[in-house]
Amino acid sequence: MSEVSLRISGKEYTVACAPGEESHVAKLGQAIDAKVQSLGDGVNTSEVQKILFGALFLADELHELKKTSAAERETFIAEKASAENELRAAKVAIGQRDVMASKITDLESELEGLQSAHQKHSADVDNMRKELEERRTEAEDLQNAQQAAEAKAAELERERDNLAKQITSKDTLLENANRMIDETNAKLAANQNAADTKGVSMPIDPELAPALERFAELLETCADKLEAQAASS
Repeated sequence: MSEVSLRISGKEYTVACAPGEESHVAKLGQAIDAKVQSLGDGVNTSEVQKILFGALFLADELHELKKTSAAERETFIAEKASAENELRAAKVAIGQRDVMASKITDLESELEGLQSAHQKHSADVDNMRKELEERRTEAEDLQNAQQAAEAKAAELERERDNLAKQITSKDTLLENANRMIDETNAKLAANQNAADTKGVSMPIDPELAPALERFAELLETCADKLEAQAASS
């Protein structure tokens, strides 16, 4: 045990204390002496009463300090609890933020995929439009070609009909020519017979019959050419 000498209200007091507590006990003695000195010199107040009153005042101050410390402790505990709640809320908010950030990342990835698909779809649509336009142009070309072919066929049909009419006309002309030749030959023969009966020699043009035959051949050649042209059309 250690001893500390305290001077309170002008008197020396020796107090025992644990080793190492000497400075603390000395400060407590100084506080008690200061409190006793603040009470003043009372006429009917003994030294013991002064020390008692000083101790009571110190005890009261200590009690108030404890009350203040308890209130401050409660306030601290409440603030600490509030801070812990806010910290938990902040952690929850951080967790929610991380979840939202992950969702945002997923949505951004999905959006990029949708944009890529949209671009591909747009490219496909453009290609389909180009192909459709090409098919439409081809269809128009085919339609124009068909119309031209139909017009050509109609023209060929008209030419065929005209050739057929011409062939018919030539056939009729050839028939008429052949008939005329036959009639001419018959008349010539009849005249020759009449002349022979009467004993009269009738002069006959030797080139008449060959000319008629050449005319008939010429008409047949024209008819054959027209038929061949009609068949090739």
